[in-house]
Amino acid sequence: MSTWQERFAAGIDQQVENAEKAGAFEDNPLVGKPLPGDGQPYREDWWITQKVAAERVGVHALPLPLALRREAQDLRKGLIEDRLAVSETALRTAIADYDVRSDVARRTPQPGPSVVIPRVDTEEAVAVWRQARESK
Repeated sequence: MSTWQERFAAGIDQQVENAEKAGAFEDNPLVGKPLPGDGQPYREDWWITQKVAAERVGVHALPLPLALRREAQDLRKGLIEDRLAVSETALRTAIADYDVRSDVARRTPQPGPSVVIPRVDTEEAVAVWRQARESK
């Protein structure tokens, strides 16, 4: 006599076999590709990471001071929207825009704990950007 686990597994195998015969898996976009997240350590919050990536939320899910800190961090590396700036002018324009928004945020009370909103040295950021462009 078989156990209930064996009968359950056999039933699932039969359903998969019937679906294969009916062609239910033929238009699967993952055929021949590894499963998403395969080989990576399991994370309890995998679903929220996937949702943030799908919705392209990015820093907009963060409170304003934290989002500005993240943007300053990227600008110091010569990045605009997580990509290397296309030109020096674009980087300088992005830093000028950041300066205006960060000055307003510093003068406006923000909810939550106090967070320091840093300044970005334009010349340092441009030097890092030039170095990154040369190393490409």
